[in-house]
Amino acid sequence: MQHTIFKILSFLLLPVLMGAGCQKEYLEEDVLIPAEFYKFADFGCEHHIWHLKMGHTNNYYIINSQEELEKYITTDCLPQIDFSEYIIILGSKSFAAGASLLHEKVEANNEELVYTVTFLTDNSTVAAGAKYHIVVPMPYNKDIKVVEVIKDDNEHRR
Repeated sequence: MQHTIFKILSFLLLPVLMGAGCQKEYLEEDVLIPAEFYKFADFGCEHHIWHLKMGHTNNYYIINSQEELEKYITTDCLPQIDFSEYIIILGSKSFAAGASLLHEKVEANNEELVYTVTFLTDNSTVAAGAKYHIVVPMPYNKDIKVVEVIKDDNEHRR
């Protein structure tokens, strides 16, 4: 008798548990989780200097080949990246005040990869631009977004 009751309860609870599992998976698809990223130094170019070429500043670019990389930047060390496995996101932002790169993060889910770049501005320094770059594993079938966040250093000091 107990065995029969256990079978009936198991049969009735199974759809409930399956439904709860499906709901959880659906919600997790929308959540961005931290993703790995690399810098040019990870590809043999430590302490090197690179600049975006004329006409390519104040924008960002998604680089898919060595030829594209050479088209956009000048550098004293061109990183050797396997573009069948990685892409590069690089760019620059101009400011009316001094600025520096404060923080970078990469997050992803099944649908998108989001690269967030945070700049710190300082009105007490000369107007400048800030450049940024990352190398990420190939984000197959994902939208790529770059989000630029600007924080004013003067507000932090108050």
